[in-house]
Amino acid sequence: MNTKHRILPALLGSATSLILAGAARASLYTNQVGPNISYTNINEFDSQISGPPPVNSNPTGLFGAPTLDPVGSDNLSFPTTTFSVQVADGQFEEQDGKLTMDITPTLPDGSLQSLNFDEGGTWRVQGPSGPDATTVEASLLFSNLEITSVNNVALTTPIVVTPLINITIPTAIGPFTSSSTSSGTVGDFTISSDGGTGLGTWDISADFDLDAALADADMTGNVTGVSVALDNQLLGETSSTDSLTLGTIDKKQFEITGTVPNPVSGGVPEPTTLSLLVGTTALAMRRRRREI
Repeated sequence: MNTKHRILPALLGSATSLILAGAARASLYTNQVGPNISYTNINEFDSQISGPPPVNSNPTGLFGAPTLDPVGSDNLSFPTTTFSVQVADGQFEEQDGKLTMDITPTLPDGSLQSLNFDEGGTWRVQGPSGPDATTVEASLLFSNLEITSVNNVALTTPIVVTPLINITIPTAIGPFTSSSTSSGTVGDFTISSDGGTGLGTWDISADFDLDAALADADMTGNVTGVSVALDNQLLGETSSTDSLTLGTIDKKQFEITGTVPNPVSGGVPEPTTLSLLVGTTALAMRRRRREI
């Protein structure tokens, strides 16, 4: 059951029953430059729809400011995400966060081979089963992910890359039903209560093979520019005819990782590496003193 696609069109057609929680808001974040991969022009654009009874919230910065994690790596993380929907006894709410950015190799002779987007969080549904069941939903939609530059030359026609999307519910307990769809650039899952309380975790990942997309376009060379536009949504809906209904879903992590040929390491050396360097230096110094 995909409740969002059944309910939202009707809701959007009735302006008196909808409350747009403030104007949509945009945030431009600081560029993040790793030793091999750079993330620039990171822009977030958010909106929220809530229905009776009103849900008061401020959806600014649902993803929040990104950072490289660990420090000095090429992994882009959004550690302060505030994506979270909680509804009860007749409420519904949808949070919609959009991200756009450009991804390029940091080094002039660098190349991007693949990109992975991974997000996940927790969910809980409580209430009756059937058509009035409490429902929560999450979706990851890529409006586009395009190769825009090859061998540092901008493409007249960007190459659209289709991801391999994987949806999992790693851990869960209690009575619930679930369904998921993964088609083209969209990953979407729905969880509904089944006569009690169910709770667990969720994860959606999307893998983009840039080298394969380049080959499919009958081109060779290094991928040196990618543009990304994605849309994340969380939805919660509860029945107004039954008491003690509750639905929550949140996003606790969103990360982007990539692979490059012959990566250059960055950041502080790991303890094992640092100890080896210190030991090697000390041994060399002792040998030098004996020779003198």
